[in-house]
Amino acid sequence: MTQLGMTLFSLTPQWREGADAVGLLEQVAAAGCGPAVELIGHQAWRGFPTVATEDERAFRGAVERLDLVPVALGVYTDLFRHPGRPRTVEQAFDDVAPQLAAAARLGFPTVRATLGMEPQLLHRIAAEAERIGVVLTFEVQGATSPDAPAVVELADLQQRTGSPFLGLTIDFSLTTPALPAALGTALRRLGLPAPGVRAVHEAWDQDGPIGPRIGAALAVVAGHPREAELVPLVAGVLGRCGRTAPGEWSELLPLVRHAHAKLWDTDVEAVRGPHGEWLRALSAVGYQGAVLSEWGGHELLERDEADAMAVSVAHVALLAELAGDRTAATA
Repeated sequence: MTQLGMTLFSLTPQWREGADAVGLLEQVAAAGCGPAVELIGHQAWRGFPTVATEDERAFRGAVERLDLVPVALGVYTDLFRHPGRPRTVEQAFDDVAPQLAAAARLGFPTVRATLGMEPQLLHRIAAEAERIGVVLTFEVQGATSPDAPAVVELADLQQRTGSPFLGLTIDFSLTTPALPAALGTALRRLGLPAPGVRAVHEAWDQDGPIGPRIGAALAVVAGHPREAELVPLVAGVLGRCGRTAPGEWSELLPLVRHAHAKLWDTDVEAVRGPHGEWLRALSAVGYQGAVLSEWGGHELLERDEADAMAVSVAHVALLAELAGDRTAATA
């Protein structure tokens, strides 16, 4: 049976205010948002992948005491940490491999990485994950298409190796019927007038590839006094709101090892339709992994405009309802 829960990325406002991993786990458990939890290594522990022995012990003790299940850890490598001098494959491997080892020590069976590793690095990291017994997944989200080269490369490698330690994290943002209302709130806060907000939505609503649609939206904010703030906001959100349907991913769904149920708005009913579709699609291929609520509204709304935990509680309850409906439909 699919496990439900949340990623602690949803609680980014609390992280920013100095919360620690154990304290947030206690909040998640108290709110009934478990049992499955995901953390991001660099967000949860300063100095990650080095985690102090006492912090590791405290984390493991907390998940056991609170009856939580650590299902995935987010890992990252920055290929351009030194501007103008990209890391070599060897340097990137040396950056990621200790993160995999830390995940194993902390009790995470799966790590979630960013899609798009070059083939040589992908092969080395996949082999290292299998060696230490951690499932390596790459996240597909937003405007990513099933035939994207990075997706095809990953699927081909998994098919050639047959490794159960390699797969996908599917993000439900792949199916986003409309831009989030919270984006309009953020745009207006930055001084974009109502006609401009409508124009950004109209640009996203156009047919065609995401690149030109983002370009049309960026043209709307060009020359605005706060253009420097508007550009990454517009491009970032539009690029993470996809318009593919679950059925378009059917051939790749057997590779899914982990899932994010992404939402941006405070009204969880806005995602009832697409999230129900994704749960049914995953159920149809026998998916038994975790589905985690992931609220990204903290990137768009101020702390006093939304309560991240309250949104997560409502969303996990919706997922439980939808998962129950799915189970009843397939019984």
